[in-house]
Amino acid sequence: MTQHSSNHGLSNLAYDWITLIQNKAQALRAYDTYMKDAQDAGSQECVELFRRIHDEDMRQLQEAKQHLMMVMQRESGGQQREMGGQGRAGGGSSKS
Repeated sequence: MTQHSSNHGLSNLAYDWITLIQNKAQALRAYDTYMKDAQDAGSQECVELFRRIHDEDMRQLQEAKQHLMMVMQRESGGQQREMGGQGRAGGGSSKS
């Protein structure tokens, strides 16, 4: 298993989500071309299938973004704890 954090400052999990998001975004752009090609070929059933696949990938892309944000927040919280909680805005409790 490759450790991305030493090279990119990201955990393997964060790097994986970013890669998946990039791949989904590229696929979504390609589906537009595929739908146009199917339309030009007069194949409405293919247009509809590409549209359904596009919509499902769009839903998955949104879900992946949410997971990435969750992972990044979790990792950011861990880094802040390691630094003694410095730099944390608003959250957390302070003992007097």
